[in-house]
Amino acid sequence: MIRHHLNRHLTEPQRRRWINLLLDTYEDLDAPHDPEFASALLAYLEWGSRLAVLNSQAGADVFEDAPMPEWGWGETGGPYQP
Repeated sequence: MIRHHLNRHLTEPQRRRWINLLLDTYEDLDAPHDPEFASALLAYLEWGSRLAVLNSQAGADVFEDAPMPEWGWGETGGPYQP
């Protein structure tokens, strides 16, 4: 997944727009709106999109073959360590 973001130069406004589009889509779905699920989804999207912005910058030091994290109920992978 990291490879898809390399050298894309993503910006914070783009990241926020992406999050808003995903959350708008979730709201439009005919799916149960469980508060715990919504909270876990938002945490996962925030965590992943912020890493995407970091990894998309020129010269980012990333491990391209890092495994994609698995979905969980609020586990976002721990604190970021540069």
